Amino acid sequence: EKFDIVKKWGINTYKCTKQLISERFGRGSRTVDLELETQIELLRETKRKYECVLQLARALTNHFYSLVQTQHALGDAFADLSQKSPELQEEFGYNAETQKLLCKNGETLLGAVNFFVSSINTLVNKTMEDTLMTVKQYETAR
Repeated sequence: EKFDIVKKWGINTYKCTKQLISERFGRGSRTVDLELETQIELLRETKRKYECVLQLARALTNHFYSLVQTQHALGDAFADLSQKSPELQEEFGYNAETQKLLCKNGETLLGAVNFFVSSINTLVNKTMEDTLMTVKQYETAR
């Protein structure tokens, strides 16, 4: 019984070694799981798409941050003008309040966009990267 187990192990090891050597010298075709290879390639393509989304979301965050800062500066400028121009105080005051409200709501939206960017960053650079690292380890072990 033990002899049969050792015999099966030896034959299996011989076949695997022969296949590996054959693959390395280019005489044999690589053994692959086609379904798994398709899923791996799909994951790589999905990662590339999410990287593009991440890049665009970061650009949106930077531009929107600049917009919020501009609204804040406009609010301050209108408030200053309302103090210095008594004849237009009401209009400048209204514009100052509107810009400050826009700034406040913009900061809330900016916080949500930053959370989105952080989540996509984690997905792309941690989760998907770990999965692809596991795939590389699998290919190495194979």
